[in-house]
Amino acid sequence: MSEITCLKCEKTSEMMTDNLFLGKLEQEIKKNVCQDCWNEWNGPGGVKTMVINEYRLNLGDESARETLKNQMRAFFKLPDASAEFKDYRT
Repeated sequence: MSEITCLKCEKTSEMMTDNLFLGKLEQEIKKNVCQDCWNEWNGPGGVKTMVINEYRLNLGDESARETLKNQMRAFFKLPDASAEFKDYRT
């Protein structure tokens, strides 16, 4: 197993091995995000759900999927994030 340093929480952990079903983005997520931060985003009632609800995204629409992807990149602090993440949980 290889170790990564998570860009979001800055902790070192094992690289995720689960299939995330993210297409081209999957390898970038696995190289830069730890399992705990991924669970915070993707878990039941997680940040992903919050973003979908707050922005009222219809994931059948290409622009809505792009918005969700941009918010995910910003949440994980990926290098080329084009959006600012606003955490509505606080």
